[in-house]
Amino acid sequence: MQGLAIADNPLGPFTKHPLNPLINSGHETTLFPFKEGIAAIVIRDGNESNTIQYAKDWVNFEVAAHTELLPNAGGPYVPDAFTDTKYGRGITWGISHFTAVNGYKTNHSMLTRFDTDLSLDIDDQQMKSHGIINTPEYHWRHGLTRQQKKRIAEQNKQLINK
Repeated sequence: MQGLAIADNPLGPFTKHPLNPLINSGHETTLFPFKEGIAAIVIRDGNESNTIQYAKDWVNFEVAAHTELLPNAGGPYVPDAFTDTKYGRGITWGISHFTAVNGYKTNHSMLTRFDTDLSLDIDDQQMKSHGIINTPEYHWRHGLTRQQKKRIAEQNKQLINK
């Protein structure tokens, strides 16, 4: 979940916003100024993961899109971030990372660039089109563990013996 706390001084004291949590999901969330409000890419975890959300008033987020292939811990290049803009133009690229590139034993990370069309300045329809279809083999690779299979077999045995 994502919340907001406000202070007059960067060191506090902080007051939690009464509408917290503002976003109900997101282990990795990226925020950037967009139009007169703020946009959020809610990358991982929770019932709102893989969404792009928008809050015109900066606190009441609504899901604007469901998407796929979001960047891991995305850090976008935000041209408006350090300006006094009143109307954010959005983002077109940023840096992301992959962890455990060589396995979790060595746990190396790899930085990578991601590109997107979350901007008022371009309209790339190919970037807005998605619909990834995975093969059956891909799904089967993410199958049940030995423990899960054992638990299900026991449940099935109990149902049969009733």
